[in-house]
Amino acid sequence: MNRSAKPEQAEGKPLSAKGEKARARLMDACMAVLEREGYHKMRIADVTREAGMAQGLFYHYFKDLKSLTVEVLTNFARAIHDPALVEQDVEKGDWYGRIYAYNLLIVKNYARRPGVMRCLLQMADEDSEFSQMLREQYREQLMWLVNLMPGLFPEVTFKRHQALMVAYSLAGIGEGLIREYFINESKTLRAAKLSEAEFAELLTTMFYRALFLEQPDPDKLTYTSNLAGMARTH
Repeated sequence: MNRSAKPEQAEGKPLSAKGEKARARLMDACMAVLEREGYHKMRIADVTREAGMAQGLFYHYFKDLKSLTVEVLTNFARAIHDPALVEQDVEKGDWYGRIYAYNLLIVKNYARRPGVMRCLLQMADEDSEFSQMLREQYREQLMWLVNLMPGLFPEVTFKRHQALMVAYSLAGIGEGLIREYFINESKTLRAAKLSEAEFAELLTTMFYRALFLEQPDPDKLTYTSNLAGMARTH
C-alpha cells in the first residue's frame, strides 16, 4: 500500500467530509509538533493532543506516525517548489526577479519553519523513497535553467550533461549558509541580523553574478548594492 494512502480508502471506504476534516487536523497538528519537538521526539499522543482528538482515533486515518510524517513533509516540499505559485508575480524576462522569487520562498520557509526544514533533511537521510522524491523534485526544478542555458549562451555550445552540472553547481550557492544560519543558528552568522528580503537578495545576487558574470540591476538591490565593486580590475 502506498504510504500516503488513506487507510479507509485502502479498504474501499472513502472518508466522509467529517473524516477528511479530522485527517486534515492531524496533519496540521503533525506540522506544529514537528516544528516544536522534531521528528525523533514526536509521539502519536503529541499529535492527537495538538489536534484536540482522542489518541485512539489516530489509526482511523494513518497507518503509523512515520506515514503521517512522510505525507506531511511531502506535501510541504511540493508546495514550496510550485513554479506557478513562485513565479506568479514575476515579469517575463526578469531573471533577477525569477531567481529572487525562488530564493525568497526558500528563505521564508527556513526562517519561519526551521524545525520542519530540519525534519525534512533528517527524513531524507533516513528514508530512501522520500529522499528519491526530493532529489527528483530538485532535478525537475533545475531543468528550467538547463533547458534555457543553450539559448542564453549560444556561443558556449553546451553539452546536455554539462549544462546540468553547471545548474547544480549554481544551485548549491548558499546551501551551507542557509542551513547554518537558520537551522544551526550560528551566533557568528546571525550577528548580521538579516531580514528575509536581505537574505534572499544575497543568495540571488551571488547566483546571478555566477550565472551572468555581472552585477544585477542596482535599482533592485539594497543589501548587496556595494558588491558591484567586487570584481577584479587586473
